[in-house]
Amino acid sequence: MTSPPNTPLIIAGTLAVAAVLGGVGTYAFVNSGLYDVSATTPDSKLVYWATHQTMEHSVAARLGANVVPAALELPATIATGGQIFVANCAVCHGRPGVEKTPIAQGLNPTPPDLYRADREPDAQENFQFIKHGIKMTGMPAFGPTQTDEQVWALVAFLNLLPGITAPDFDAAIAPPAGG
Repeated sequence: MTSPPNTPLIIAGTLAVAAVLGGVGTYAFVNSGLYDVSATTPDSKLVYWATHQTMEHSVAARLGANVVPAALELPATIATGGQIFVANCAVCHGRPGVEKTPIAQGLNPTPPDLYRADREPDAQENFQFIKHGIKMTGMPAFGPTQTDEQVWALVAFLNLLPGITAPDFDAAIAPPAGG
């Protein structure tokens, strides 16, 4: 009489072999040079989906730490944010009515269109993006160079951008009268 096969050992062995083969295959692919990482080659739908989903879930998991201050609608806060935007962000995100810079034209993925009229800014999310940046997108972290107050001012300015016209943009970045 033969004893029944040890099913848990067979399953564990199969999983171990699959893990080793997956690791070896991944290592071979990474070192093969087959995947084109140049910015002029668009990501495949699978790579775009995987990186975008990872970013969305990573940011969402960290939003609770970003408490939106009440001062976001003050004209002085918005103007400060506008000046920070012009100095640091417009090179990639542009300005309304102005052609994209050569830097913006060469970025992959393309920077989000902050002026799209149907865009709905999320202050907590924008704070996370600006303060901590986003790997593999060209979006730098401004936390090391800007205070939280400056980052929130920039968030305040971003809240105005959907559908903004060039004259309204220029008015928003001007320092408030009398200060």
